[in-house]
Amino acid sequence: MQLHSSVTDESMRTTKIKTVRRHRVIQAAVATGVVAMVVVTVPRGLTAQDDGRGRACANATLRGDYGFIVSGIRGAGPGVAESFVGTGLRTYDGHGNFTHVDSSHGQLTGAARDREAFGTYEVNANCTGTARMTVPGVPFPVESSFVIVDRGAQVNEAVMSPQPNLVTAIARRQ
Repeated sequence: MQLHSSVTDESMRTTKIKTVRRHRVIQAAVATGVVAMVVVTVPRGLTAQDDGRGRACANATLRGDYGFIVSGIRGAGPGVAESFVGTGLRTYDGHGNFTHVDSSHGQLTGAARDREAFGTYEVNANCTGTARMTVPGVPFPVESSFVIVDRGAQVNEAVMSPQPNLVTAIARRQ
């Protein structure tokens, strides 16, 4: 009887192994099918601005008024830098140009109100971009890099030039 019991136990283990393997094969097939469906249905080339319909960013993504807050460290004269904060309004025309008005308060220079500026911008298809701002009376342009987020509702920006500026801004569409 011992022999018969061993054969039966072995037979039951073989059956269980086959059942487990069959279940794993079915699970793997279902998982592969789900992955294939996701891959086929997800649009190619999603970007930070993408609305799920395959559209990417362009200069026209930025159009209208954006209120912003800005802060950081900026040059305040030869070899001198200061911390500052500011707010303002930037108006993009959708064609690569903008106007700008801001008020700021510097640690050394004090308050400056309603300072006007203007500039150009270029938006890449992946919703990153660059801007170049001219401030009347300042002998150099302010160059920055930005990313458009929240389907064009927000622009996150960082000043790249001139040195020693370390400035960031967040702008929200009005």
